[in-house]
Amino acid sequence: MKADNTFFSDNNTDPTQQSAGTLEQLTLLADMSQDFVMSMDINDILMRAVERIKTYMAAEAASIFLVDRDNQNLICRASAGPVDVTDMAINTENGIVGRTFTTGERQMIIDAKRDADFICHVDSLTGFQTRSVLCTPLIIQGNTIGVLQVLNKLDEELFQTRDSDILRVLATPISLAVQNARFTLNLVEQKRIKKELTLARKLQRSLLPNRVKPPFPVVGTNISANEVSGDFYDYFTLNDGTVGFIIGDVSGKGLDASMLMVRASSLLRWIGKDQLPPGQWLAKANKELCEKASRGLFVCAAVGYYHPKTDVVTWSNAGLPPVIFKCPKCTIKTWTADAPPLGIKVSDLSFEQQSMQLNQGGLYLLTDGLTDARDGDNQRRELEGIIEDIKNTESESPEVRIGKLISSARRHTLNDDATVLLIEKRDHLQEKTLVAEQFKASACELKQIRHKIMQVSEKAGFDQACCQQIILSMDEAITNIIRHAYKGVSDGEVELEIKQQNKTLVFYLRDFAPEVYDSSIRPRDLSNPLPGQMGINFIDNVMDSWEFATPKDGYGNLLIMKKEIE
Repeated sequence: MKADNTFFSDNNTDPTQQSAGTLEQLTLLADMSQDFVMSMDINDILMRAVERIKTYMAAEAASIFLVDRDNQNLICRASAGPVDVTDMAINTENGIVGRTFTTGERQMIIDAKRDADFICHVDSLTGFQTRSVLCTPLIIQGNTIGVLQVLNKLDEELFQTRDSDILRVLATPISLAVQNARFTLNLVEQKRIKKELTLARKLQRSLLPNRVKPPFPVVGTNISANEVSGDFYDYFTLNDGTVGFIIGDVSGKGLDASMLMVRASSLLRWIGKDQLPPGQWLAKANKELCEKASRGLFVCAAVGYYHPKTDVVTWSNAGLPPVIFKCPKCTIKTWTADAPPLGIKVSDLSFEQQSMQLNQGGLYLLTDGLTDARDGDNQRRELEGIIEDIKNTESESPEVRIGKLISSARRHTLNDDATVLLIEKRDHLQEKTLVAEQFKASACELKQIRHKIMQVSEKAGFDQACCQQIILSMDEAITNIIRHAYKGVSDGEVELEIKQQNKTLVFYLRDFAPEVYDSSIRPRDLSNPLPGQMGINFIDNVMDSWEFATPKDGYGNLLIMKKEIE
């Protein structure tokens, strides 16, 4: 008798028998392939496969082992025979199955008890008697993902070389089926995650306050670095006319952080309605968050009130970047946070508050996504970069100023969400609507819209060259809606509003298409421009600022573009 692992030869098989055997193999492969097509349930696929293989190989038992995600254990995913060993785990370094996996080579054992790697205690536990073993690795794209095993040739016969070759042939479609099933599961999981992220994003955006017409004293905006943002802001008016405001940044990423963001923003708004002093406001919120700590996450936040009658702002800052004050007739002033973020249990923690009379100045509150934005040399903008942008835009309207701060951040690499709140008395601001149109998302509508934009731009005092640039910029934005938001569907609706706010022309372009994440739309690298992909760069160069905002009903997309009238 030959030694273990020796392949037996059966070259003397009758040609007629070989032909019949080949036909049987093809029939088996066809039946297995049909099974794989009929179901994408990996467990169902593998169970059908081992049943067919056991019968065809005239074996007492058959099983399929797949390696776990950590490549530590081989898990039996399907078995056929007198003993069900499904879910049994074998270390990849142990047993004949483990040896097959680690070496990537077929194993044919004519006497299992004489093999040094045979795991005899499995037989002891199950009562099954293993005599002979035939194993082949499941390999896909050079990676071993599991092992196909058959045990005990019936009628006391031994496995032959032909059996080993057949098993190797059968392993290939099984490996492909496993890979396809995993791809399908990954695709389903990705779609599920995307759906959850979309719902989370919509929930977050629904919590952002609706834009209030000037002269409301608080304006805010933000841009997310990822699909789901950890930043938030809010403002509200109390019965006596006092305006409360909130800005926050939740640590961490993903759904956990987004859920904490929803909780924190709702909590801060609810407490703020009691008109507690800002320090007590944060202290109460901190107590609530500490009592229900969320996996080590914390919240940087600033809250406060603007009192229109006295033109005074009071606020308290817990962990956010310094608050900045700038007015046309004074130097920059800053106040650093004097308390740690909310949700961190610290004994004897107090939240100090600051106050400032605006006197035609503006108070800027921001998250660290602005200061941490990186340039081409991976250098942070820091607070000095923000202050420089504020100085360069102080003569413009508040909406344009915060829009330019966000636009400037967008031109950098964002490592975190960026949010800005500006508190400023704006009773001097005048606004009037120049155009309010609704039209179909069709190229046929563009001629009429271009004509109206030209009329408004000329009346505002722009020269012909600038008017043409504005028209081309708006044309690009509308075309993007038609091509990319509605994807060529001609019955989609587009709304265009053009307003003049003092010396600023503001274009509001709204669609009702599926939501577009603003983090995915930004100017492209001009060092490697691609044909047909420069529209956002053109808008970025023509307009003084642009941003995406939440429509009042929370559905669709709203693009706001601003152009200063010289």
